[in-house]
Amino acid sequence: MSLTNKVAFITGAASGIGLATARLFSERGATVVAADLDKGKLEESFDGASEVTTIALDVSDSAGVRAAFDQLTLDHGRLDVLVNAAGINAPTREANQTLVDANVRALEAMRKGQTPTFDFLEDTTDDDFRRTLEVNLFSQFYTIRAAAPILKKSGGGAIVNISSVAALIGAAMPLYYPASKAGVLGLTRAAAAELAPYNIRVNAIAPGSVDTPLMHQQPDEVVQFLLGLQAIPRLASPTELAETIAFLSDDETGGFYTGQTLSPSGGTYM
Repeated sequence: MSLTNKVAFITGAASGIGLATARLFSERGATVVAADLDKGKLEESFDGASEVTTIALDVSDSAGVRAAFDQLTLDHGRLDVLVNAAGINAPTREANQTLVDANVRALEAMRKGQTPTFDFLEDTTDDDFRRTLEVNLFSQFYTIRAAAPILKKSGGGAIVNISSVAALIGAAMPLYYPASKAGVLGLTRAAAAELAPYNIRVNAIAPGSVDTPLMHQQPDEVVQFLLGLQAIPRLASPTELAETIAFLSDDETGGFYTGQTLSPSGGTYM
């Protein structure tokens, strides 16, 4: 599988799945524009990699996204692959701690043979819901909208959006997360239908538990419990997910896929 001479724009490239994807693409010959809010971490991750350009980008800023793609056109003149890997589990540290505390309480209740209960619906603020959708869903609309004209002029290409297995199953969690990730799937299918005549494929992946910094915000006992719910009881490596993204991005392997959702979730969703 080769991505030689392809130009790829990858968001969320400073860590996790985005970082693994940017590294894999560059190793396979692509010119990579790696975007993330954390410019310092980006530069540290790709120091000395001449085939990777790093840019600071808040993907929830529509004007900033437009400017980034305008710059990509000036610098490279084309685009072949867009990977939307930027995302958050919770909008603030406080919201994340609320999730951690709720999961710990639920685990303790189950150990006592009790049915766990949650108050995510009542505890979620307007701002928390809005911010999560801005980062996880609005951002993907912004990047696809900005990338589409460049992909068309380039003769086509591939877009891969990161969703979550949380979009495919029912589980008690802060509602902003599965809502945002389910929205990604609708966005993917609609964009795939519109862009197919231009030889642009749009697909999504819906991962389960992945060995990323976001996953390890949860206590290890919670992580181990979640793994116990999977048919394959381990964390996926970010590189495994990057390989799936590369598969969908490559014309030879992914050329007949569009509007699809692949769920590398260890059997959480079947």
